Amino acid sequence: METTLLAIGLAVLYLALVLAVEYVRRRFKLNAEITRRFAHISAGTCSVIYFQLLPSPHFLILTAISLIVVIFSQRFGWFTSIHEVKRRTYGEIFLPLGALTTWGISLGDPKIYIPSILVLTFADTAAGFVSNFYKEQRKMIRGSLVFFLIALAILLATGSSLPEALVFALILTAVERFSPYGTDNLTVPAAAALLLLFLKF
Repeated sequence: METTLLAIGLAVLYLALVLAVEYVRRRFKLNAEITRRFAHISAGTCSVIYFQLLPSPHFLILTAISLIVVIFSQRFGWFTSIHEVKRRTYGEIFLPLGALTTWGISLGDPKIYIPSILVLTFADTAAGFVSNFYKEQRKMIRGSLVFFLIALAILLATGSSLPEALVFALILTAVERFSPYGTDNLTVPAAAALLLLFLKF
């Protein structure tokens, strides 16, 4: 019962974050490209928190629910802070799919799941901010460089050796760069999980 209440509380917290971003977007008429980045950070951070605090069944159920909500939101336009961007992207759908896939690859191992989601959350977002700053509608070398450096820092901070981190960060940068329409929200953490899983064998 306590675990269920915790899960409900965490779900309410995440919903509050999404609604707060939506309110700020509508109140101050911010560019959805910017508010989408903050929503991305909120989703990735909450995913890591859920993973650490909840048993696997509760974590998977909450993640699946978030996927369903996002699908309906995209269909009916509930969250303009996420959906109203000019480019064609389905990243908001691929994000929870990425979390579920990464959990499946890692089999719930925090040494694999957490770094993989952190790379997606922060390296990908930083690369996106760079693209926004330079008003680029597609992925460019500057964003990829920022992605590589932040991914490298995250991998080093979570236990990878320098040679491993350099190679993995380079691979993940390539995966992110060549994943269109927001599919990097699935391919990046899945690829990271597979690379980290490889180290266990």
